[in-house]
Amino acid sequence: MKKEKATPYPLRTEDICSVVCEPTTEYGKPIVYQGTTIANALKDYYAFSTNREKVEVLKWIIAQPGFTELQRFSTAGNKIYTLYTNQYDEILKTGEVPNNLQIAQKFVANGYDVFLLSNPKATKSADFIIRKRNCLYYVEGKTSTGGSSIEHRFEKGATQADRIAINLTGAPKIKQLAENIKTAFFENPELRIIFFFKGTFLIEIDRYLVYSKDFSTKMFKEFSRKK
Repeated sequence: MKKEKATPYPLRTEDICSVVCEPTTEYGKPIVYQGTTIANALKDYYAFSTNREKVEVLKWIIAQPGFTELQRFSTAGNKIYTLYTNQYDEILKTGEVPNNLQIAQKFVANGYDVFLLSNPKATKSADFIIRKRNCLYYVEGKTSTGGSSIEHRFEKGATQADRIAINLTGAPKIKQLAENIKTAFFENPELRIIFFFKGTFLIEIDRYLVYSKDFSTKMFKEFSRKK
């Protein structure tokens, strides 16, 4: 008997919302797709309990035809994609580079493709889908000097995604940072990885490392390295 092929996401076929994103100067007008919306897809992402289901949602989102490459910030090997190229062009004319675009560039420098996401209206969401080889991850981006405010960045970011990217713009006190990281993983069981960018240098901290005996030693070693 021939095995029936699994139905890809999305399974829903109900109503299509005409307005799915907050119109803002950064992201512009909402995008609507066949059978569902990115906003509805993200609601499903948070509702689903298995990694397989979540990954199917991410695959569906990045396959949408509205994504175009930000060529100015991409490289020959890795790309940054957005739904709202024109809005980014307008911001960039002012000489400012949005925080999330800075983080996206740093992921690109470390071999990832990045899909910049908008903020859907009344829907919890994160900032990026990143891709390396065949792996997809949903990531919330934050910028911090590494001071006392970083604890709040962890707390808020962990409610939005199980992976957080922190762009460090200062020199953190390593001992305090290590304690904040431990607290973040302890208080947020769903949190899997914290990405730190020191310049373009990427430091990945996962739950296994945090609970290892030599965590503090490894922290000092990694954060003491030059950019």
